[in-house]
Amino acid sequence: MKYKGLFIAVGAALTLAACGGSSNDNSVASKEQQPKPNTSKPTPDPVFSVTARLVPSSCSNTTTPAVAEVVFHNASGKAISSVTTGQDGKLTQALPENTHHVSLIANSANNQQMPTQLFTLLDVTNTDYGIITFDQQLPCEYPRKEFDLSALSASQPDYYISGLIGDEMSLQDPVTDITYIEAESKNRLMHISNEDYTDVRGGLFSLEGESPLELTDEAFDSPGVRVNLVDLPLSKIDSINSRVLLTSFNDSEQLSAQLIAGPNYRHKYIFPELATTSYAYNSISERAVLPGFDMFTSSATVHSIDDDGQPSETAPLLYDAALQNAFMQFAQSMAQQSNGNLFQYDFSNVDDRINLIAITLRWEDTVNGKVKWEVLSKPQAAIPNFEFGNAIDTTINTVESFELNLDITAF
Repeated sequence: MKYKGLFIAVGAALTLAACGGSSNDNSVASKEQQPKPNTSKPTPDPVFSVTARLVPSSCSNTTTPAVAEVVFHNASGKAISSVTTGQDGKLTQALPENTHHVSLIANSANNQQMPTQLFTLLDVTNTDYGIITFDQQLPCEYPRKEFDLSALSASQPDYYISGLIGDEMSLQDPVTDITYIEAESKNRLMHISNEDYTDVRGGLFSLEGESPLELTDEAFDSPGVRVNLVDLPLSKIDSINSRVLLTSFNDSEQLSAQLIAGPNYRHKYIFPELATTSYAYNSISERAVLPGFDMFTSSATVHSIDDDGQPSETAPLLYDAALQNAFMQFAQSMAQQSNGNLFQYDFSNVDDRINLIAITLRWEDTVNGKVKWEVLSKPQAAIPNFEFGNAIDTTINTVESFELNLDITAF
């Protein structure tokens, strides 16, 4: 098997300021007429720079440098030379002659082995490419925050509470085993409602401290606004595979998340007095069969929710004939690998809004172990047949657990 190269299209603007001066060769000019000496420093030649980091754990916002091998490629993808980033994950140097592409490869972090991960920057120049992130994939355990519902249950036995583990829970007979949450943030937005939703109130609760937090009716004092979920484009499709994820934030802190599965989209609320921003992620998954392919497709849209509960208008990308044809051309290019390229594709004619193609390849083999290879590009691209020197063995013909994901993003 020929390994598929990784491509990340990075747009960068480089401004060169030319400092011009005037010279005066008149040796008899007076002092007042002579120009002041030019003390400005010349603009240094631009260099290639990049920083490798581990994706911050969802348990912590701290960032950790990743030491990565950096491989320089010529136009056809062959390796010219390689270096290693510093312990701080940074590399700054002029590109070697004939460099067209650069790959970053990491397979360990914090003295622990991790699946091999690759990123390749296509058509690079001597400029700053910012931060490339690698997944460390370590388990993350959140502290558990327990809640005492006894007072709330006694005062409002006919109500329901939302915001704990799972969906709505009746306060008449609460399940004590799930009266907790995993404290991913410092605060949590929860709400209560009666049977017919004529009374819906939210409250914002601090998750700090180890003792159980007692909830009372008085703490829920912010009125709820019902979200008009029926206006979400994919909610009109009556399918058990449809999903809506409602999330609310206060600045960058996520306060709540509500997952609605299936065609029941009624009675979900936001609380504008407690959360500054709310979003709806609307998706549907379907099985698609093309000649030689048995696959699943997932379409999704993201909508901001205004204070009246109305989602913003966003038309979804649908798996129509144009998208099917573009995907088939992509699949055929992988099989044929013509013109010296691993694969090539063109989604530019599917929808004018498409601005990013993301391809993720995963596999496992006896030499390289588990490998994750990400491809990010513009709607139209051709990926050359990359070689990586001693960093990755590309002569392997047999792999296991091969998986390919294709994500198309439109704005």
